[in-house]
Amino acid sequence: MTIAERIEKDIVSCPCGRLHHTSLKIVEISAGAREKLPEVLEKLQYGRVFWIADENTWPILGEKAVALMRQAGIQESGVVLPGDVHADELGVGRVMMHIDRTADVLLAIGSGTINDIAKFLSSRLFISYIVLATAPSMDGFASSVAAMTTDQMKTTYEAHVPEAILADLDVLSQAPMEMIAAGAADVLGKFNALCDWKISSLINGEYYCEMIADLMREAVEKVAASAPGLQKREPAAIAGLTEALILSGVAMSFAGNSRPASGSEHHLSHFWEMRFLRERRRPLLHGTKVGVGTVLSIRMAEKLLDTPVDFAKAAEHAKNFDREQWAELVKKGYGPAAEGVFALERTAKKNDPAEHAKRLTVIQSRWEELKTVMRENLPSSEKVMELLRTLGGPVSPEEIGVEPSLVKEAVLLAKELRNRYTILQLLWDLGLLEEFAG
Repeated sequence: MTIAERIEKDIVSCPCGRLHHTSLKIVEISAGAREKLPEVLEKLQYGRVFWIADENTWPILGEKAVALMRQAGIQESGVVLPGDVHADELGVGRVMMHIDRTADVLLAIGSGTINDIAKFLSSRLFISYIVLATAPSMDGFASSVAAMTTDQMKTTYEAHVPEAILADLDVLSQAPMEMIAAGAADVLGKFNALCDWKISSLINGEYYCEMIADLMREAVEKVAASAPGLQKREPAAIAGLTEALILSGVAMSFAGNSRPASGSEHHLSHFWEMRFLRERRRPLLHGTKVGVGTVLSIRMAEKLLDTPVDFAKAAEHAKNFDREQWAELVKKGYGPAAEGVFALERTAKKNDPAEHAKRLTVIQSRWEELKTVMRENLPSSEKVMELLRTLGGPVSPEEIGVEPSLVKEAVLLAKELRNRYTILQLLWDLGLLEEFAG
């Protein structure tokens, strides 16, 4: 099925018992897709557009998009964000300084950061938005969440799904290879995310849908098989990657959260991103960090499968949890964002001994089943590294400037970012996290 066929109607007969729905109405992945912008705006009955671009995306597609709208008689205004743009308070504020409150739709001309800013503002201003993609670099195009940095804490906000996504293959195939590799790495990370999701369903009874997982798995397998074509910038391979990135967002909409597309690999990535921002280091592409986080997470799973587990020792480890020592570690690791971690822990209770005891009982009773899930759902770390290397992407923390001490911090602390059960929490529950952090 094409994306258009998948979003054409709600899925009402899913075995999971839920109605799966997305507000995405139009997806156009084709050569020259940008030319259809006026047609799409007319079809969706939008006549006053406020567009958002940055200094990179403006010459790539912004100027052309504005010219097309003017030729079609569509009223438009917008802003080109200067310098390094981040999806944070400053990025949102800069747009709000120029926003046309009479506009009936926002147009995001860009990919990751621009998309998140437009998505966030769309939900806060109660107007729709559409996307004119400039690179197949990340999986947030069609998602129902916006990944923002607030008070230096990477936070996921409920947001609007775009009504339309236009992906021009003439443009996307010419994107820097670093961005194409980042997009592929973001997709490959779903191997790990889906495994984390299944593990959580077995341990915590978290909602899990096999249809959504299969949808995501199919897209990931297609991208993995097309890696050589991506390296050659073949249009068919770029189209497949773009479709997988959009399907990732559709899967999130179907699930109602980012579970099908984000697990421990994303948490590691977010932790590194927050530290880089805090220390004013050069930012890295989201998918690039996710690729490295995926290799690291799968390696931990491989090691866990070869490690004898002492459940009695695990129980004692949680009973001896030193909350004050943990708090100091969080303050050091998260800096100004530490208060957000403490607030989350008060509700999630991930480190609470009583909650741990409940989980450990389930883990012990289902240990063989959990190991089977990891064996059957995760490719080898060597396979993922081979795929990333085919695209010239990094595979180790050192290659992206993450020193060993920061790797250790991330393994120990990234689980505190979200109320999501992943292999990082499983290792903590088994009393093995510190050992695996090195």
